[in-house]
Amino acid sequence: MKTWKAYKETYRTESTIFDFARIGDLRGYADLLMRDNSLDLNATNGRGYSALMLSVYNGEKDFCEALLRSGADVNSTDSMGNTVLMGAAYKGDIETLLLLLEFGADISLKNKTNMNVRDWAVMFGRHHIITFLDQHYPTQHGASKLINSWRFIKLGMILMLDKLKRKFAP
Repeated sequence: MKTWKAYKETYRTESTIFDFARIGDLRGYADLLMRDNSLDLNATNGRGYSALMLSVYNGEKDFCEALLRSGADVNSTDSMGNTVLMGAAYKGDIETLLLLLEFGADISLKNKTNMNVRDWAVMFGRHHIITFLDQHYPTQHGASKLINSWRFIKLGMILMLDKLKRKFAP
């Protein structure tokens, strides 16, 4: 940027659904819905995360429920194919995991490295999530921690390659 004025013009002046999702601002979300009745609840930000995924990652269960009740896709994925259910397992948030399942989250989905929701729980030592899944979804099998570690490394490598491609793309 050549001038301070040009730089200031790149600033956003209004909060987005992603901002509200990160902090669980239900009032801001309601105001946004009132202003924009064509709001895409499944839109993703520059990093490929939906508002639903951000609310799950940030432990904002009430905001997550508001999005689901408004029609957000409970099976939405990020650019690596990770689902919001996998996000809840990663965070170890059993209440949000239960909420997502109540709204029809598909437990059988896998990401680009073939990891499922149970694999995420195993990878991050979320024993209460593993116990729940084993009790309620006994046919849901996961891989060993060693295999999951390799898959997680592979996922990181895919992310880095994608980032490099974007950086050097014409």
